[in-house]
Amino acid sequence: MVNYPTPTYPGGTMLTVIRGVARNWEGDPVNGSTAEHQIGPCDIKWHTDTEDSSKGEFVTVTARVTAPHGSDILDSDRIRHPDGREFVIDGQVRETPNPFTGWTTGVRFTIAKDGTSGVRQR
Repeated sequence: MVNYPTPTYPGGTMLTVIRGVARNWEGDPVNGSTAEHQIGPCDIKWHTDTEDSSKGEFVTVTARVTAPHGSDILDSDRIRHPDGREFVIDGQVRETPNPFTGWTTGVRFTIAKDGTSGVRQR
């Protein structure tokens, strides 16, 4: 069996993971209690950058992120891009190995933001 190394993205983007530590009954961080750490370098493929003017200016941005194998990321985390924009994770965080070889491309997830608040409404 050939054992290929997991891919790396040396020209990729470092992302900041924002994780709420203590949450109230609505799921919001309590007293600003958050923990931050970085993952990467990550490969980012931008999917959409659209504008809906039917109810005012409503911009939607989504991207597919591939982070290095073993990155510490949860689907409840928020992501801060180096340019300062904050995103939520839309869907699940997955690291799916090949069933025959066990090789993986890394941790994959979709980030999204929309609306004037800049954060996707769940």
